[in-house]
Amino acid sequence: MQLLGAGSVTLQRCSAKGLARPMHTLPLRPVAPGALPVRPTAPGLLTNRGAPGPLLPRRAAGSGHLQQCRASGGGAASAVPEPAQPDNHASSAQPASSSSQSPAPPVAPAAPAASASSFEDRAAALCGTITSLFPLWVVMAAALALWRPEAFTWLPTPFITWGLALTMLGMGLTMRLADFADVFRRMPGLLLLGMGLQYTVMPGLGWLFSRYAGLPAPLAVGIAVLSACPGGTASNIVAFLARGEMALSILMTAASTLAAVVATPAITAALAGTLAPVDAKGLFMSTMQVVLLPVMAGCVANQQFPAVVARVARFTPAVATLLVAAIVGSTLAASAGAVRASGPALLGAVAGLHASGFLLGFVIAKCLGLSGKVCRTMSIEVGMQNSTLGAVLAALHFADPLTAAPCAVSACTHSVMGSALAAYWRRTTRDEEEAEGRGKEAAEGGSGVGGGKPQAA
Repeated sequence: MQLLGAGSVTLQRCSAKGLARPMHTLPLRPVAPGALPVRPTAPGLLTNRGAPGPLLPRRAAGSGHLQQCRASGGGAASAVPEPAQPDNHASSAQPASSSSQSPAPPVAPAAPAASASSFEDRAAALCGTITSLFPLWVVMAAALALWRPEAFTWLPTPFITWGLALTMLGMGLTMRLADFADVFRRMPGLLLLGMGLQYTVMPGLGWLFSRYAGLPAPLAVGIAVLSACPGGTASNIVAFLARGEMALSILMTAASTLAAVVATPAITAALAGTLAPVDAKGLFMSTMQVVLLPVMAGCVANQQFPAVVARVARFTPAVATLLVAAIVGSTLAASAGAVRASGPALLGAVAGLHASGFLLGFVIAKCLGLSGKVCRTMSIEVGMQNSTLGAVLAALHFADPLTAAPCAVSACTHSVMGSALAAYWRRTTRDEEEAEGRGKEAAEGGSGVGGGKPQAA
């Protein structure tokens, strides 16, 4: 930079139109060639006159252009940087080069992707509402089937079979093969206890009610088939509402469903063999087709394509809920007259079976010293059966359509009873849930503050 001679130098600013006007004049000491300039001092200001400093002020951030300004009196031109402008003049003090640059075009938002995501979220929320009202749809379907059987009698038997298979496929999509090994590793005792209660308490109660409830033979066989079924998928929803142990509930349902391939035909043959002929081999093959294969297919799909399954799984519970309601309606419509004739006795036997299962599951778990959360889970898993599976097996392997009626009535009964029980437990265990949450926070805080190992200095 070229400096003017001794005296004063006038700092000037050039406007956009090329006009120049003086800003201020500061005295300047003579500077020897090659020496550093001394900071200029204005009159009346106390400064360190011995400290060297820059002659010109620092440019404001964002401006890097030097402009050639001519002095007003026709003096020599000097390369002077444009001084920083105050905020109130920011709109008028733009760099000269900025006027030649056109602003970048605005980026259009990704409207189609956003709208698709929003639509998917709304659909998932609607499906969640449908799933939460599961007892309502089942009761409405049962009432419609008894009032107007023709609303469901047009549905063929293959629809019932494939509907249950799709329901089991949706259940399989919620888990992976590694989940079974994980639960066996973390809580093998609880899982085995739950399966033991499932296939001992309910079959024992089924034997009592099928023999001593005063039901005709087809309905008694239906009670036996119902008691031999695994835990129902609706039990997972009820366990969630009742503040149960969700991981144990889901894996108990899955494990008992897989065990049903062998247990359900064997128990049905033992309980109902003296009441009606039982095709144990046919029951085994049907259970494998509508339970084992769809569940395993869902697990494999979740293992191989987790991203796709995660999106699809948001809607499968609602589809399963509507399919179960349609299966219940179709089963009841096939024998609506006989069900209405034996309604009070049949309803009493089915309700007594489920109520006894809820009670014994809770009491046995409590006597073993298990926590309240685990006791509630055991009660729900023992008391609620996969009545849809029972209805399909009864319709496929027994000649009298009345055999499937107890399973259809069970779908309504255990859903209503389980939902009422879950509502009661949810209200009465709020303090327990809060105390458990505070205990976990205290444990995490203790481990974070003083529970770790001392670090080396």
